[in-house]
Amino acid sequence: MKTEIIVPGDPPIMPDYLTPAAILVWQETIGRVMAAGISEADSSLFARYCSLEAEVRIAFKSGGDLPSAAYLTNLRQMEELLRIAGPKSRIGGGSADGAKPGNRFARNGARARIA
Repeated sequence: MKTEIIVPGDPPIMPDYLTPAAILVWQETIGRVMAAGISEADSSLFARYCSLEAEVRIAFKSGGDLPSAAYLTNLRQMEELLRIAGPKSRIGGGSADGAKPGNRFARNGARARIA
């Protein structure tokens, strides 16, 4: 039984080429990406994410060869672009507590002042 979740806004449009496994990922994840602000303009990226996530799941479940590091890196990058990869600080490069890091190069090229 399929259940359709209606969410406000301009949701991504699911393409017809997704495999059944990718459709399952789409259905599991659509609420999270919508809450993160993803819209119809991100439909292709979200579809590629769902397809890749489905393939990675299949590889892990098969017990055979694991996905390459490139697959896992691309998957993580897509999750960050879709804003579903965890704390926002990971995307912006900030610290875990949300504080902005200091500029460690601020004094480069500056001469010491003598009073």
